[in-house]
Amino acid sequence: MSVESARAYINRMRTDEAFRSLMNEGSDDEEGSWARIREAGYDFDMQDFRKAQEKIYEEYGIEPM
Repeated sequence: MSVESARAYINRMRTDEAFRSLMNEGSDDEEGSWARIREAGYDFDMQDFRKAQEKIYEEYGIEPM
C-alpha cells in the first residue's frame, strides 16, 4: 500500500468527473467503495489516504477543517 497511490487517487478524483462519479456510486457501502478503488488500480489504506491528504494540503497551502 502506498501514500503515492492514495495521492494519485485524490488527484484523479479532483480532475476526472466521470471517475469521481463512478467512485461515489454507492459510497455508503464502505466495502464496495474499497473494492472499486482496488479495481481502478489503486492500492492504499485509510492511513495512506490521510498522509496523502496532508501532503496535498501542504502543497496547496490548505488548512484542514
